[in-house]
Amino acid sequence: MTVYTLDLDKVHQTIRAALVEQVLPAVATEPARGELHAVIEMLDNLSPRLSWDSAGVSESVSRTRDLAAAVGAESTVAGDGIDALAAERRAIAEKLAGAYAEGADPSVVSAVAQFSAADIRVEISRGLLPGLPG
Repeated sequence: MTVYTLDLDKVHQTIRAALVEQVLPAVATEPARGELHAVIEMLDNLSPRLSWDSAGVSESVSRTRDLAAAVGAESTVAGDGIDALAAERRAIAEKLAGAYAEGADPSVVSAVAQFSAADIRVEISRGLLPGLPG
């Protein structure tokens, strides 16, 4: 549901592995290979300095808590950081699993649909936004 639940170290490792293992072998010229090595070095240097935007995480926690209240999931963690976000999303998932197994209440389905539409618009890559309906 959200990019904030991704571990930034794993994101870095995945991007780096793709560049080194998939892209680099396909780059034919030495100047281009040198540029790619510089990009990989910059990525490695940036990695320890990266963190999720605290305001964005806080907004995501707030939206998530609104959905939790709408579906009747209890808030389990105080604060507005990544741990709270993950805990809130787990509580919602557990509540939804039960709701869907028993035949979902239309208000729950509506709340999830509205949340998902808003969450996608906030979280999706800016380059993909024009492809979304509406």
